[in-house]
Amino acid sequence: MLLKGTRVVEWAEGLSAPFTARLLADLGADVVKIERPGGDPLRQKGPFWPGHTGADASALFGYVNAGKRSVTLDLDREPGRLAEFLSGAAILVESQPAATWDQRNLSIAALQARYPALVILSLTPFGRSGPLRNAPATDFTLQHRAAFAYNMARPVDEPEARGPLAGADHEGPLAVGVAGALAAVWGLLVAAGGAGPHIDLASHDFYAHIAFEGLADWSNGERAFSRRRVKREGTEAAGGLTWILPCADAGWVMVSPREQHQWDRWIELLGNPAWAADAAFCGTRVERRRNWFELQAAMTEWSSYQSAEEVTRRAQAVSVACFPISTPDALLRNAQLQHRQFFDRLVSPSGMEATVPGLPIHLQTTSHGALPHARTLRSPSLEPV
Repeated sequence: MLLKGTRVVEWAEGLSAPFTARLLADLGADVVKIERPGGDPLRQKGPFWPGHTGADASALFGYVNAGKRSVTLDLDREPGRLAEFLSGAAILVESQPAATWDQRNLSIAALQARYPALVILSLTPFGRSGPLRNAPATDFTLQHRAAFAYNMARPVDEPEARGPLAGADHEGPLAVGVAGALAAVWGLLVAAGGAGPHIDLASHDFYAHIAFEGLADWSNGERAFSRRRVKREGTEAAGGLTWILPCADAGWVMVSPREQHQWDRWIELLGNPAWAADAAFCGTRVERRRNWFELQAAMTEWSSYQSAEEVTRRAQAVSVACFPISTPDALLRNAQLQHRQFFDRLVSPSGMEATVPGLPIHLQTTSHGALPHARTLRSPSLEPV
């Protein structure tokens, strides 16, 4: 295992920082999670295991914290106990507000002086510096403040009447957690030289880092940034050269015959329907973009009698860009993911199981060591200290 023998202490809540520590555990680290009395608030957030109550009822908590050991520690009364856990640790993952450190007479600088090889990863909303460093935030508000959610919140018919809702799923903060795990491993490489770094990772910075679409629009001259829906905009994408088509098995495919030679092969695949001979209707990219909506209806007459898998297979066989739009149940049946043993099993305290995403990487060492896949995972139970 990549991080076997590496001890990690997690003093964090929310999703991002705990997911960072979860990934380090996946890589073989021994992770000890410090929870406040009564437990991490995420234990009270669903989805919950059916019929379960109490500290182990949250399946979300179980997924984000699987593979760790958990202890309950009242650092308000005994702030010095944190140092005990850090003895022999290689990494501290923390997400505490600056005031929390101050109230407990703790400081990152003091920990660095006491444990010079310790890698300290601080994962907070706005980082440890700047005018917003102590500002309150949620994952939802961070994604909007950093402009990451802007493209997800548009377009709408009446932007004046409808607020820019978007960015509420867990994918964002979990992606921040992935960045945190990468930073922590980088920190170990730096610490091998004798001095452990303090890594200051701001979720706000991460979202701004990947908000390239809006910045590209600005560079291209856009200044109004209107959220108003363009007339007749619906399933069409990419300027009328991509279509989303319904299929006979209630599935959907996206097809994009952008170039003329691709369009010609696509039309042949459709059986050369009579409408395809009308040059004014679809002879060139210009006409196809202008008449995309009518073409959507015409192509649906064919796709609605084919399965999504069949449309995808036949289109790709003639080098036309096409792929199925997967639903969660289709993802669970995905042959590629099954072959790579992507999915893990999360087990509840009573033995119930749920299929959850696993590691997206395979790693093989020269001594034939490998990261485990198709694992059985369990949520850490609270252990008082």
